[in-house]
Amino acid sequence: MDTERRALPVLAMITGLAWMGAVLLVSANLKDISPAGDLAYDRANRVHTLALVLLLATAIVGYRTIRGGGLPGRRAAMALVVGAALMSVGNIVSFWGALVVGEQSDQFWGGLVGWLIYLPGELLLLGAFIGLARAARHWPNVGTAQRWSIGLTGVLLSITTATWAVSPLVTLAPAVLAAFALLTAGTMVARAGASAGSVDTPVGAVNP
Repeated sequence: MDTERRALPVLAMITGLAWMGAVLLVSANLKDISPAGDLAYDRANRVHTLALVLLLATAIVGYRTIRGGGLPGRRAAMALVVGAALMSVGNIVSFWGALVVGEQSDQFWGGLVGWLIYLPGELLLLGAFIGLARAARHWPNVGTAQRWSIGLTGVLLSITTATWAVSPLVTLAPAVLAAFALLTAGTMVARAGASAGSVDTPVGAVNP
């Protein structure tokens, strides 16, 4: 558990960088430009799968750290895991499923199914980060600015998936901010978990 907690900030940083690179790649390969462009869009979204899997791994380690330290926010952390899992599954169904059957995602029946799985996951992720930010009011060694950063993480991640339909330049700023917000969230969870583990009374006893 201690190894996971110490690795969480590094994992969050890698996830943020992977997310930033993936959304910029998708934005640079928009669909509906040409048949070749549609194929490039699908390939870019298959690269995005890596960022989503890393996000899921970060959420799992974050949940285990929060639960292990007795910190408030366990339900929000579990919602984060579920949201990231749904987003990963939705992406895999849409784009890897299309690859398996030899079609483009917009021609593949699983493309719509994947989107219907992905979207609730993204909304759940958004709410989960806000819930974590509220719970962080009772975490040790976490200030107001850090709580705001945690709450904005889900917002920034969602913004990048909207702006990639515009251009890489528009997507760049929220993608960079999302990467920093993810790093902050991971660092604050790890710090609070370490502080909670150093006291006898679990912090979660204050507000489960």
